[in-house]
Amino acid sequence: MRRYLRKFKYEINNRFRKPPFIPDNFDQGKWKDKSQVYDLLGTIAKDLTQDLNLIDMKIFGESVNNSWIVGTDFFKGYDFSNRKLKPAFFNIADVKVPYEASRLQHLQKQNLISSIDAMKALDSQAFVVKVDKFPLIYWNSPMDVAIRLINLIIHRQFLAHKSNRSIIFDNSEELLDAYISQNYQYVKDNLENEGNVVGNHYLIELSAMLFFLANYETKNSVIDTEFVLSELENEITNQFNEEGTNFEGSTHYAAFVTEALILCKISMQDLDQTSDFSPVIDKLILLNKKFLELLIIDGELSQIGDNDSGRIFYFAFEEEKPLKLTWLIKMIESLEINENLIINKNNNMNEVSKEIPNLKDYKRVKHPEIKLFSKDYQSYAYPEFGIFIWRNDSEYLSIRCGPIGQNGVGGHSHYDQLSIECFTDNKWIARDPGTGTYTDDISTRNKFKSLEYHWGPNLNIKFKKEDEFDCFKINNMTDGNVLTFNMENFLGVVEFNGSKIYREIKLDDGILSIQDFSKLQKLQPYDSWGEKTSGIKNQFSEGYKRFS
Repeated sequence: MRRYLRKFKYEINNRFRKPPFIPDNFDQGKWKDKSQVYDLLGTIAKDLTQDLNLIDMKIFGESVNNSWIVGTDFFKGYDFSNRKLKPAFFNIADVKVPYEASRLQHLQKQNLISSIDAMKALDSQAFVVKVDKFPLIYWNSPMDVAIRLINLIIHRQFLAHKSNRSIIFDNSEELLDAYISQNYQYVKDNLENEGNVVGNHYLIELSAMLFFLANYETKNSVIDTEFVLSELENEITNQFNEEGTNFEGSTHYAAFVTEALILCKISMQDLDQTSDFSPVIDKLILLNKKFLELLIIDGELSQIGDNDSGRIFYFAFEEEKPLKLTWLIKMIESLEINENLIINKNNNMNEVSKEIPNLKDYKRVKHPEIKLFSKDYQSYAYPEFGIFIWRNDSEYLSIRCGPIGQNGVGGHSHYDQLSIECFTDNKWIARDPGTGTYTDDISTRNKFKSLEYHWGPNLNIKFKKEDEFDCFKINNMTDGNVLTFNMENFLGVVEFNGSKIYREIKLDDGILSIQDFSKLQKLQPYDSWGEKTSGIKNQFSEGYKRFS
């Protein structure tokens, strides 16, 4: 009954929801002739894109036949044209498909095409972006409009240098400036700064506004710049932990917001806004670089929490290898940032030692041992993110234990507390499953979030049923609590649906031993880990909508 009432309320609210309002009254921005992103791409793009396919336009790995206009969820064959738009079409179709197309992120790749033969292989119409033909759904998500705004401004920098391949408004600078100003006004009018979670959407929108203000002058530039910088400072304080990690609790969102920080750094330099705030952004970029490097295994970034493939600097993103994030590390290395901002090289190597309960009366199971660490390794603690890592240059072990993301809401978190990942001998032993999809298939969404899909405690526990309105919440699991962490040991505890479960890890002379303890739940040992399945427990999603 509760689900039907929630569904009824959702449908009624959206029946009377006004369609997106595309502003026709906005301040025309005057181009400042800045080119720092253009110059940055000119410096690093050749190295980062030499093996990339810059021609084929893809969305979540699927070709769209080089069409800039995608008004459908082609995975489900659902056309959003002439539909009453709403935030989600639960169990019907995925709005993220046209949203992804609306970002115009392929402009970055297309403008970097240098091969004449490659250009000849494309129909000339593939280079023409007819923005006047865009469907209404392209204006349904402020964050996606913000990313489009970023890509349009980067395109404008290419146009100013007469090195663009893509064509908008027949290369009319005046018309393009007006369209960019219109997109800016839309973002400004629709900021996502209210609700139970104010997160990455608002941060990206502020970053896009700052990028616009760095490249355009309007009559409200001074007021808008003061507002954006003040809000940005507040959001960085709210959304980033003391250790530098992001509060969403997702590794791929950590990469996404790090890209936003890079854009903010560049914009503040162009605005000549050097203040006490600039070193804060630089320090966060460096801290996240270190965090991401620790979680890049065999060139691919681990998928802790959600991964819906959000990108700002799409030019180096490889659709065929969407987990490959080494390009972002190289991009950060090309920036001028004072490494002394994180001069304490031993941070995140701290130990945890709390009072340990007597577990002798608990039921316990011991899982198969794993041969691990044939050479020296180091341990790293990120208690605010909730991940603890042991690794060297070729072997890796981590365990999730700590806060649920978004201050406990868990919009981008999974039921992965006490779950491990392990890579050794050039193969995965245990691997996070990824995300799968979001609102178009709630069953699949819940599976990829579930305890059953992660290498946590092996127990048969019945959770309270979660429907489509819970798909961005964690209801049946508490924060994890780490009691012991050092180079050789770990002990952590979490409650699953009211039942306390402990997991103990021991590393001794190249052997990893794992035991679980519970008073209330019947635990089962794993017969084996994922040695023969590339670390996969049930199913794997190599990025959003990419299923094994």
